[in-house]
Amino acid sequence: MKNGGPLLFYGDSYRYPDIYHTIRFLAPDPQIVLEHDREIVMLTNSLEQGRAEKQSRATKIHNVDEFGSRELLSGGMKPLEATATIIERFLGSRGLRSVTVPSYFPVGLADALRAKGLELTVADGLELRRRAKREDEVEALEVTQRATEAAWQLGVDAIARADARPDGTLMLDGATLTAERVRAIVEGALLERGCMAESTIIAPGRQAADPHMIGSGPIRAGEPVVMDIFPQHKESRYFADMTRTVSKGMPSPEIVKLYEIVRRAQDAGIKALRPGITGREVHELVEDIIFAAGYDTLRAGQKHNVDDPVTRGFIHGTGHGVGLEIHEAPSIGRGGTAPLAAGDVVTVEPGIYDPAIGGVRLEDMLVITADGSRNLTRAPRQLVI
Repeated sequence: MKNGGPLLFYGDSYRYPDIYHTIRFLAPDPQIVLEHDREIVMLTNSLEQGRAEKQSRATKIHNVDEFGSRELLSGGMKPLEATATIIERFLGSRGLRSVTVPSYFPVGLADALRAKGLELTVADGLELRRRAKREDEVEALEVTQRATEAAWQLGVDAIARADARPDGTLMLDGATLTAERVRAIVEGALLERGCMAESTIIAPGRQAADPHMIGSGPIRAGEPVVMDIFPQHKESRYFADMTRTVSKGMPSPEIVKLYEIVRRAQDAGIKALRPGITGREVHELVEDIIFAAGYDTLRAGQKHNVDDPVTRGFIHGTGHGVGLEIHEAPSIGRGGTAPLAAGDVVTVEPGIYDPAIGGVRLEDMLVITADGSRNLTRAPRQLVI
């Protein structure tokens, strides 16, 4: 991180991964956290102080009442002004009048602190502190990934057990098998395994042509179903991310062709992962394979029919970092100009999409090692189930 100097956070550790990464303490209310002189100093209230002393990484913990919180609020001061006054007093106790803050620091609180004469500078590159994963972080990611795979398998099993009606609609246990039912199976299984998921993608048929369409309605035999599952572990807070495309019975030859090209492109992208290569280089390698196979990408010059107004082909980045956020550094895409390094955890998820027939996407999560990468994903790639 650039800028250096004292670093001030304000916010809850559920919504702000940088704060959780710093204090390793989950609290729903905003916490005041200062990194200064190799210390992590935390201001909290009486409700959380005892737990914070037992669980957090803070080297020193203060109660906000030490800086007059109770008196300020009982005297009628508005909460924002009271918080600014507490922070001013706290920083003053350490001889500080200037701090750096994250870009998401509340603007109202920043204005109140500046009005008191404090200097606030926005920290540059703060997100890079979470980029290289320690071994315990990789283990936490793997725990979430194992839960993801178990839940995915239950969803796949439901599709595989279903019977097809004459019109192709799948039936399971006397009722139509819909994307919503499969999503409920997957997300319920994740919850049982300590994970929570939102907007799990179960996109059947032509709906799969929109990469982030979560999917709805009946699932039919012989059509691709994109299953993109990206839960967060409720305790560790680490995400996982995995996509598989499956079909109950053999899909059309065109879908089979898409699947084989996507698998080949994914294999090449995974093989290319190593320290020193950039995310852009990996992405363009994947693009070149897909374009050479006859499908468009978003790179300039990689559209086979320039008069075609439809967006089709490979229409997103190859991957992204995963950690305490589902999308974090580094990028495996056009913007990935920084070389990969050991400890990066990234996805490789090429896809090909066509509104006329649907889409195919495959996604694995990998950790960059000293001489390549290690795949954290164990789920098989199998189109026909």
